[in-house]
Amino acid sequence: MPKPRGDMDKLAISKAAALAAVPFAKPGSEKLAALAGGLSKSLTVKLDAADYWALRDFCTKRERETGQRVTHQEVMVMGLRERLERAA
Repeated sequence: MPKPRGDMDKLAISKAAALAAVPFAKPGSEKLAALAGGLSKSLTVKLDAADYWALRDFCTKRERETGQRVTHQEVMVMGLRERLERAA
């Protein structure tokens, strides 16, 4: 008599599907987007006072120049993306 599998049928995948999976897809690829499922992730960054005030001043200056609100998070995401693109 086979051993009961419970809900494992929903989690189990074939060996062929596992071999076809791309665990580390390049940014911008369709497989990476599918793996991420469109969900965003949250990070917390602790800044020292000098970096915080520099970020705040940058956002204020950018808001005055463009007339649009710029959040600290937007600035940090833009900077991170630029850094990762340069490293790739």
